[in-house]
Amino acid sequence: MKRWAPYPFVRIVLSFIAGILVYLHTGKAFRYSPELFAFFVALYLVLYLIARKAKTVEANTLAGIAGLLCFAAGGMWVTHLHTDSHRPQHLRNLSGQPAYYTGVVNDYVVQKPGYQNTVLQVELVQVNDQWQPAEGKVQLSVPHDSQREYELAYGDRLLIKGTPLPVALPANPNQFDYRAFLANKQIHYRHFLQAHQYQKIESDPSNPVLYFSIYLRRQLDALLKESINERREYGISSALILGVKDELDNSIRDAYAQTGTMHVLAVSGLHVGLIYGILAFLLAGFKKTTRQRVIYAAVILGVLWLYAFITGLSPSVLRAAFMFSLITLAMVSRRQHNIYNTLAIAAFALLWYNPYFLLEVGFQLSFLALLGIVYLQPRFYRLLEFDNRVLDKGWSLFTAALAAQLATFPLGLYYFHQFPVYFWLANLLVVPAATLVLYSGVAALFFSWVPLLSTLLFQVHFAITWAMNEFNLRVNQLPQAVINGIDISASQTWLLYTLLLLFILFFAYKQLRYFALATAVVAVLAAQEVLEIVAQRDQRSLVVYNMRNATAFSFLQGEQATVVSNQPLAPQIYTFNIQPYLWHKGVSQADTYTLANAPTTGISHVVLPDSNSLLVWQGKRLLVVSKPIKVQPLPDFEVDYLLLTQNVRVKPEELQPFRFKQLVLDASNAPWYLQRLKPQLAEAGIPFYDVTEQGALVVEL
Repeated sequence: MKRWAPYPFVRIVLSFIAGILVYLHTGKAFRYSPELFAFFVALYLVLYLIARKAKTVEANTLAGIAGLLCFAAGGMWVTHLHTDSHRPQHLRNLSGQPAYYTGVVNDYVVQKPGYQNTVLQVELVQVNDQWQPAEGKVQLSVPHDSQREYELAYGDRLLIKGTPLPVALPANPNQFDYRAFLANKQIHYRHFLQAHQYQKIESDPSNPVLYFSIYLRRQLDALLKESINERREYGISSALILGVKDELDNSIRDAYAQTGTMHVLAVSGLHVGLIYGILAFLLAGFKKTTRQRVIYAAVILGVLWLYAFITGLSPSVLRAAFMFSLITLAMVSRRQHNIYNTLAIAAFALLWYNPYFLLEVGFQLSFLALLGIVYLQPRFYRLLEFDNRVLDKGWSLFTAALAAQLATFPLGLYYFHQFPVYFWLANLLVVPAATLVLYSGVAALFFSWVPLLSTLLFQVHFAITWAMNEFNLRVNQLPQAVINGIDISASQTWLLYTLLLLFILFFAYKQLRYFALATAVVAVLAAQEVLEIVAQRDQRSLVVYNMRNATAFSFLQGEQATVVSNQPLAPQIYTFNIQPYLWHKGVSQADTYTLANAPTTGISHVVLPDSNSLLVWQGKRLLVVSKPIKVQPLPDFEVDYLLLTQNVRVKPEELQPFRFKQLVLDASNAPWYLQRLKPQLAEAGIPFYDVTEQGALVVEL
């Protein structure tokens, strides 16, 4: 009990998080969370009065537990208030489909090649020719249109023709769940608009401060783009300084991810800390009198929160800005602060503001990384001592990178399925380089009105950014730079964190019971791995993937897989659609072929006279029809799966001679083609499987 005494806010935030998780896993079962909160508050008050009179440990303990239950119930209530979909006027609960709707752009507009992405807060909908109030968020994708005199901007009120569609489930097995990702932001609908489907009514920013910050962000980004001619360096500079990733090159993004330095590109606590550090250095003399300390705090808080607004108010930036604000205020008031309580207060404030932050990867990683640095880094640092200042600084950076990596690696394996082997080497130079990139970039922007000085500063900024990129690319090219294909479950992630905690407790308290428990956790993890390997040896599956405008399917046996497609697949398409399933099945690398050069080992491939393909694998026959059928099958010829692709011209009666177990329509077929063919198949009594509506076809053999 005494060990917990100095950390009251840690107990509070853990209780609050527990309440959020209970609500998220039970949903509408806790729609009476206000009543539950009131009950626990009343219970706490009764127990508190009893404890004051009894003055016993037991009574105080019960009152304390009741107090924590109040915060848990508060977590449920706050989450309920931030869940939009249960409200009567939400788009999900309308009596019909809207023909028109109006709303306000309430988010940053992301510029992509050919189109813009943003979020619209719906205000009115027209259902059955009647306008009515509505609410809900719609993700809009709007093409750039040279005929229009404006681009979308925050605060634009739009009139839109058409019906927003619910966000689709993942198209392929184990694919990134974009629907859940958007749902955590209270976005349940998407609308891909054409230029003629929307009209700007007026500009009415609901938040002038946010409007100004977005405007300033765009102006600064335009200045960076104008001053840095190389697209690669501009993309890194804009992402690192402003948090704008619109033109971040995929190859350089992958290099940073695979060297464990992606955190420098996501504006986070590192960047806010660097801004705080330079401000604290410049204002070091303003701490002598109360008035000076107030000025010191006002300048630091103003700049930190302006930077937070300009960079998009991400959870990691909010956490860092709030935490450094608390540190600054504690300095002004001359009060001591505990870093764990400070972190807990920052987490509580952010989760009160938006409890769905808890589900964001950035929120989880930023807090865990900081906890690792706060607790583990000093202990690692004390293991070695260096008299040389450069070596000592290098050792400090190395131990900080090691502590952060150790605290976040289970989540990294769970979310990203990879481990950067040379994270320690990359961070050793990239973090100092990123510091120089940030300082030089901010200085160049600040003095952009001074012609010669700004040119010189941008040249220095470009040179540092180029060198940092080149170093990262070289590290990424080292042998075995990244271990890919690691697939762990949520339970295994929890077990890894339990193992890490038990080892920390063992080294902290030198008690063998913690080591024994850690050994038991290792045994459980090992047993799970053995069982998974045994199961994977006997697995066999056929998958027809749902990939727009493409035909792709895979044959999997044991830990070997073959992927066949109608055309070579771009790496990013393969990585997003196919690779997650193969990694989940224990296949680190699959063999890939096109139908034109299908494999001859393990798979029999016959090109029929009408140019269609018959593939035979493990006794299963797959007939891929991409050309009009001109060959009549023998009476006893049977296939397991008949796959219609590429908008092939075929009539249901032409399929009657074929004996097949499953007719499959893949995603290479256009919507107009499917809309015409499916009623014909239904009328002919031919069952079919449409991967565009039902998701990828997965057949476990």
